[in-house]
Amino acid sequence: MTKQEAENMMNMLTSVDEDNGYLALKAVETFDYEEGTEGYLIYFFKFSRYSVEEWKKEAPKAYEILNSLILNIDSPLTYSSALTYMINKKACKDSIELYIERHVKDLTQTLERLGYPIDKLNFNISLKE
Repeated sequence: MTKQEAENMMNMLTSVDEDNGYLALKAVETFDYEEGTEGYLIYFFKFSRYSVEEWKKEAPKAYEILNSLILNIDSPLTYSSALTYMINKKACKDSIELYIERHVKDLTQTLERLGYPIDKLNFNISLKE
């Protein structure tokens, strides 16, 4: 999976179009997760609009992989614990970059809703090799 394909998948997983979202869940279900690519799955799980129960029902194979990766999957997954799981599982760099980019995007939107001057902020994050 390329970084662009993963981002396209995430756009579908966060779409308000029900059919689009469920098609994405089914696509996530069929992807062959190899060592290092599980980071994409954690990324999808953390930022999609679907609950644990929906993952369990609509993407049981992906849910089982997630269940093996994440301690106590039924509890809310924090940003820091998701990133820790990705790093500990040696997730590929692209999946970690996507995760951080999405987290910063969410943080920026939250700050904007709280009235912070977003035009005065500049986030620049890069991963060390």
